[in-house]
Amino acid sequence: MKKFEGVKIEKDTKVFSTQYIKVKNYDCRYEVWEWDGITGQSLIFYKSDFKEPFKENILSICEEHIGEDFDDSKHTFKLSGDYVFFNYNFVY
Repeated sequence: MKKFEGVKIEKDTKVFSTQYIKVKNYDCRYEVWEWDGITGQSLIFYKSDFKEPFKENILSICEEHIGEDFDDSKHTFKLSGDYVFFNYNFVY
């Protein structure tokens, strides 16, 4: 999907799969990855698709999508340029 062409992958990250999906009618890039011995999943959104307060809006749809409330010991939320990364399902 063209809007996600600018997503940058960290140098030491190995992406196993990428899919373009819809989460609550929002375009989303879904990834399964490994970094520093940790495997995880990401939902990546294009920040401009959301109105303020976009963090609360994105967290709400992510929580519904994965079926659990945001917990900063199990999930991360990161802004990077035009993108918002919600990372979850970490396996150490």
